[in-house]
Amino acid sequence: MQRLRAARGFTMIEMALVLGVIAAILAALAPAAFTYIRDAQITQAQNDANQIGRAVHTFMEHTALQPYKNNTSNPKVSARQSGDFDCLYGPGNAFSTTNDSTASDSWTSAAGVQCQSGSTTRDTLENHLILNTPGGSGTKAYVTTGKIAWRGPYLPSISQDPWGNAFLVNIGKGDPAATTKKAVFVISAGPDGLLQTSSDAARSAVVTASGDDIIARIQ
Repeated sequence: MQRLRAARGFTMIEMALVLGVIAAILAALAPAAFTYIRDAQITQAQNDANQIGRAVHTFMEHTALQPYKNNTSNPKVSARQSGDFDCLYGPGNAFSTTNDSTASDSWTSAAGVQCQSGSTTRDTLENHLILNTPGGSGTKAYVTTGKIAWRGPYLPSISQDPWGNAFLVNIGKGDPAATTKKAVFVISAGPDGLLQTSSDAARSAVVTASGDDIIARIQ
């Protein structure tokens, strides 16, 4: 009889106990797993932002220009010209004032750098760093010959951040002819998808990310 009882396997009560123990273990491990995933995403976002920042910096060293050109009048003039871009952006979800919690919507308002979808003063990072087609046009290309020239591509590709949003660069703030110099940096809106770091920080200031934003300083 004892052999027959052993061959029957677990009883329903025993199975319930085993499943309860497994559930308790998983519940205990879940917070640590979520924290690990979140930390890995933040690290990845910072690495990607740093990579974009280095690419922009190398571009500037090679061309002696900010990567914001959108005209053919004089592609070697470093100061911003009428029609040049305020914002560069990568692939991913576009931003609107709903996603911009900075003062005066500094990333998406008419007075800001206008990184929102549909803005005519923004362009893709790819056009400047990979394709040399500012504004999507080959006729506006940066000079590619001579000592000071575009020598890209500066990145193999540009990705969205780990939460599906676009990396942004407030490139228009880098105008060397501006009276008040502003900081230029790459930004990810972080896990919450809200832009919380002002795009209008002084270049002389130590720029720190607000909220859960992730930034990489260029200038």
